[in-house]
Amino acid sequence: MDVIQALKTATSRVAERYFWLSVAGQGAPVKRERVYCYELYHQLRCLLPAGGALTLSAEPDKRGHPDFQGRQPNPDLIFHEPGTHRSNQAVIEVECRPDRRHLRKDFETFRLLKDKGYREFVLLLFGVLGVSWQRLAQVAEEVGLPLEEVAVLLHQAPGQEATRESGGTVPNPCEAPGYKGQKTPLTKNSSRQRQYRSLG
Repeated sequence: MDVIQALKTATSRVAERYFWLSVAGQGAPVKRERVYCYELYHQLRCLLPAGGALTLSAEPDKRGHPDFQGRQPNPDLIFHEPGTHRSNQAVIEVECRPDRRHLRKDFETFRLLKDKGYREFVLLLFGVLGVSWQRLAQVAEEVGLPLEEVAVLLHQAPGQEATRESGGTVPNPCEAPGYKGQKTPLTKNSSRQRQYRSLG
């Protein structure tokens, strides 16, 4: 299964109401990671072939798992065969608050699950304009996981397909879609982009 392509297709189907959450009594909508993740999970499930060997699980809590001593991760999404470590395929961490603290948690999850045989690691950033490669490199080095082992996807706005990013410079926000007059969701919701509000 091509996990990256499945994620690209699924992200293109995440509707605006799951990307930006309207809050009663508050003018501007906010980003809520869990709301986005649940819709992404739904869209991925719709893409998976019936009777496939792998299972998509959302937030499988590893507390109490006999194979995890000490820190017990709680990944956002995993592709695996439950009950065995023989077919651990992919770990997806979704992030809309890419500061050092949250990224470190994501990369620690990748490293812990790598030790259990997972082979693919995807960091999916949504609702942000670019990738801070310097920050990612620093966190990866601190955690002890080579950054090149992590695929980074960027989902800037609803109605768009996430793009796979490669290491380099941090994009200038003024060069993001919507800042040069393109008719994209970023232009329509430019006030939302300026606020970068997030409640978790």
